[in-house]
Amino acid sequence: MKLVFLIFAFFNIPSEAFAVKASSVECQAGTGAHKPVGKDGDGEYTASTKGCFDVIDTAGPLILDEIRKQAPRLTQGSPAYHIADYGTADAGTSLGLLTKMVTAVRKSFENEEQDVVIHYEDQLTNEWQSVFNHALGLKTVQDAYGNTIQTPMS
Repeated sequence: MKLVFLIFAFFNIPSEAFAVKASSVECQAGTGAHKPVGKDGDGEYTASTKGCFDVIDTAGPLILDEIRKQAPRLTQGSPAYHIADYGTADAGTSLGLLTKMVTAVRKSFENEEQDVVIHYEDQLTNEWQSVFNHALGLKTVQDAYGNTIQTPMS
């Protein structure tokens, strides 16, 4: 069984670097990059974001239902199933849903060894150490209600 984690970070790239630029769109710089909560690796963001858990828990059944509706790809493209977490933060708030998604994919495809790739995406200044600690089960994650969250690795 393989579970692969890919990390993507956005860099501050000037618009001139892109091949296509819409002249009617005006972009303004924001107030700066998001600053991680607490020390990198501590996972304090997850511990303080009850609202994120509520939103993800509400969306979970819809997402899992869509996975069940998908037919497995037998010969086309990558044999791995890909999942993306955009705006990962410290990966703790979405961890429970991602674990359920990995389980649902393997059950739906009737293959406990089904390769799954989880793509984590966030800013360059993100708290990446916590992402690894949470996703790999090196740091126990509890939701805002004190429940322990399982990882895809457990």
